[in-house]
Amino acid sequence: MTLTPSFAVGSFVQHAHYGPGRIVGFEGEFYVIHFKGDIRNVPFSYQEMKPLQTTEDPALQQVKLAVLEVLGDYGWVDANLEISKRWIGGTIKLVPGKEDTQPKEIPIEVFIKKIIGVREKLRVLEQKINNHPSLDATDKLELQGYITRSYGSLTTFNSLFADKVSHFVGTGSGEG
Repeated sequence: MTLTPSFAVGSFVQHAHYGPGRIVGFEGEFYVIHFKGDIRNVPFSYQEMKPLQTTEDPALQQVKLAVLEVLGDYGWVDANLEISKRWIGGTIKLVPGKEDTQPKEIPIEVFIKKIIGVREKLRVLEQKINNHPSLDATDKLELQGYITRSYGSLTTFNSLFADKVSHFVGTGSGEG
């Protein structure tokens, strides 16, 4: 018998032993949950996990994310807080296959800011799906599946991050 999740990706939960956490993906019949400074796999069958009730207004959460994005765009929040030290100061060179086209170099800090922006927008989308009043559980789960697969497509960039907490987690066990 295949177990199905009771919580969607993006849900905040209270675990009996690990405390509060956020579901960031699924692997097989396990939740992938980000707890403070740690990522753990918790089976769908685990019964001692409850939804975490937050008192923060969802609109306020969105404003905070928007402010963080703007601060990052104008250099007030540094991507170096998340980037692995070996990449700081590096560049990404795009070499075109067409000979009469100029190559392009992009500072890795600029590139990672864009990736972080995509991650934050996916998180906002997850929250909107989870809090949507007219979507039923099946629709929410289906839409969450698309988001989880999007995270999976972005796992290629995990080597840029200094801390596993910043990594993208998809549905598979390996990284792309």
